[in-house]
Amino acid sequence: MEKIINIKSFRKVGVLVMTLGLFMVTFSCNEDTDFGLESVLPSYNDGIQNLDEDGIDCGGESGVVCPTCEDGIQNQGEEGVDCGGPCGDICPEATPRFDVLVNAGLPYFHTFELEDSSVNLGLPADNSVVLDFGIPDPTGVDEIVGRYTRPEGNVADGFSDFKFETFPSTIDFSTYSKFNLDVFMPSGNAYDASLVPMVEIILLDSTNPMFWETWTVLNAVVDPADFDSWVTLGFDGGDALAAATIYNTIAIRIGGSAHEIPATFYLRNFVPTTNTPRADALASSGLPRYFTFEAGNANSGMNLEPRTTNADGSPYSQGVNITYGEVDPAGSDDLVGKIIRPENGPFGGFEDLKFQPQASTIDFSEYNKFKIDVFIPSSNNFSGALTPTVELILHDDNPDFFNRWTVISQTVADADFDSWVTLEFDGTNAAAAGSGALLPSNTSYTVFTLRVGGSGHGESGEFFVKDFVPFK
Repeated sequence: MEKIINIKSFRKVGVLVMTLGLFMVTFSCNEDTDFGLESVLPSYNDGIQNLDEDGIDCGGESGVVCPTCEDGIQNQGEEGVDCGGPCGDICPEATPRFDVLVNAGLPYFHTFELEDSSVNLGLPADNSVVLDFGIPDPTGVDEIVGRYTRPEGNVADGFSDFKFETFPSTIDFSTYSKFNLDVFMPSGNAYDASLVPMVEIILLDSTNPMFWETWTVLNAVVDPADFDSWVTLGFDGGDALAAATIYNTIAIRIGGSAHEIPATFYLRNFVPTTNTPRADALASSGLPRYFTFEAGNANSGMNLEPRTTNADGSPYSQGVNITYGEVDPAGSDDLVGKIIRPENGPFGGFEDLKFQPQASTIDFSEYNKFKIDVFIPSSNNFSGALTPTVELILHDDNPDFFNRWTVISQTVADADFDSWVTLEFDGTNAAAAGSGALLPSNTSYTVFTLRVGGSGHGESGEFFVKDFVPFK
């Protein structure tokens, strides 16, 4: 039969020289000696899924891990990390949370969206935990976050943590002595007496070999009821941290210490805060003005602060007694303002809280609606002239301002006592006294004033307020 013989296996079958003539006869080989491609043996690098492989040249006993849509790597034709292409899911925007925070004026932060989604928080080459960035949010929303993997075994003597790169100089905590961190703790971790659902923020001096003797450790514990969901943890360094001048490194440790149990956690948005976190959050909102009552000065707002002086520079006394940074009566971590309307007050029953006059007349053409959160205790005696009303008063800085002011009033229902309610003041159709000019077109006012409890009486009352904000 006709046979093709691979050149590598060519062999001469035989040559017979005939004595009767000068010609050669070549005999054809009939044995099965085919050495074509079909004879190549399967292997773990042949570009074919065979043997016990789970994919092409990966999985099984190949020693190579197959790419997946959960490996934290952009591979296998993905359009982003574990998204797009074979993974199907639409890739989220790269760093939307970073884009918001980058203009907030914070000294440093990290959103964990990508390695560089940070300000002034670098990443060292080595750490005792593995931190992957750009991981799809485990709750399934269209965000990317960080994945914190605590290794198994005796790594760092069981004190595994993630240290950010050392700061070039010691960190100034005088303004930012608090921190927030969003954490997602999977219930699938093997929590026990050693592995605990604890998060620690560690401030340390890397120049000291015995840094643990001088460090500050702030911790927060996640309730098991909050496993498998995002929680925002607050860490308060207080006055002691605010005065600290030796630390140059920030570390995050999750899961406790002195053990070898592995675990996985997810992180997003490590952000330092002041005593005015709500004001910090509003800083990049583009609002012309606001006031949160977290503090009694400009730190608590934008272009609004309580009136403390008269036009001639002399001290101004508010008609009500107000304190700032008070504990939230509803039990949250928010700091709020407490307004006490004094009995038989100094303004003959028209006690109020005035903000410092604006430098120029207020433009109400775009922002002529306002809202404020109010908490009215049921312990107030509303059986007489005291009423659960809140009034927003817009006026000029003139002794006769009440002849041409605009007053917008809201009343809190009895059923809403002892809880926070958001009151909205719509100035769209509100007219000024006397002239009848509508607020959107008014060009004479320079002062915002709040009055709680009604007017024309000397009865006392206690109220809590937070977050006075204009809106469109």
